[in-house]
Amino acid sequence: MTTKFCPVTKVIGTLVLAFGVMGAAQATYSSPPSTNCGGGGATNPSCDTWTFNNTQSNTQGGIASTASGWANTVGSANVLLDSAYITRNGSSGLGVRNNDCSGFSNCTGGPTGRDVNEGSSPEHAIDNNERVDSILFSFTNKVNLSSFNAGWVSGDSDFTVMAFTGTGNPASLANQSYAGLLSNGWSLIGNFLGGTSTGAHDFANSTYSSYWLIGALNTFVGGDPTKAGNDNFKLISLAGCTCDNAPSGTPGCGVSNRGVPEPGTLFLMSAGLFGLTRINAKRVKLVAA
Repeated sequence: MTTKFCPVTKVIGTLVLAFGVMGAAQATYSSPPSTNCGGGGATNPSCDTWTFNNTQSNTQGGIASTASGWANTVGSANVLLDSAYITRNGSSGLGVRNNDCSGFSNCTGGPTGRDVNEGSSPEHAIDNNERVDSILFSFTNKVNLSSFNAGWVSGDSDFTVMAFTGTGNPASLANQSYAGLLSNGWSLIGNFLGGTSTGAHDFANSTYSSYWLIGALNTFVGGDPTKAGNDNFKLISLAGCTCDNAPSGTPGCGVSNRGVPEPGTLFLMSAGLFGLTRINAKRVKLVAA
């Protein structure tokens, strides 16, 4: 009786060993370099770069990104968000012009927001002068953005980044406040000092989302008021990684992305099956005896 049950014990041991090896392989999976992509993807080959020169949409790695403008222009206190015009310039990128811009002396031109119709500085840029401007980037799949390139800066370029981390799709931003977004599925990635120069503006993080809101330094969500008011910049490109480059089990990416390489998994499974076959053959001989 004891002899007959020994092979079963060996079977269990073999399974434990096989799955233990598979678990070890998963645990030692090496994720892509955690660099910030340099604003244009050049420093990390796993990064994708979405470029916006005279366009409000771009597709990279099979994932499309579309930009829309927003600013707090609703109500007498200018607290609630309303849609805004995107300004476009091939050499410097995207800016924002509030839809109530015509009420100010430094706003010129029509609402189309390109070239001479941009409005005078700083109203053609992403700025926090009178209103806090932001651009909502909507992606067709989750991405981990980690930097953007500023193609134009006047004064300073401190900025705020938020990402939607709630369930489903976010509610429309219209008539919400910036602060209210934080209790409606949005998370603050951070408030960052961007400096006075164009080029890479980094905000390395571990969040994967289909919706990213990038704007001038925002005091409504914790931005330093002593640093705000003179931030004026345009965004020419975004850089980040898709779920295809994320370690298996990355929050927000599901379980279908990269894990143990398929050939390695097949090898481990084959080894386990081979071991089970050998043990079963021995068990048959023992029973026959």
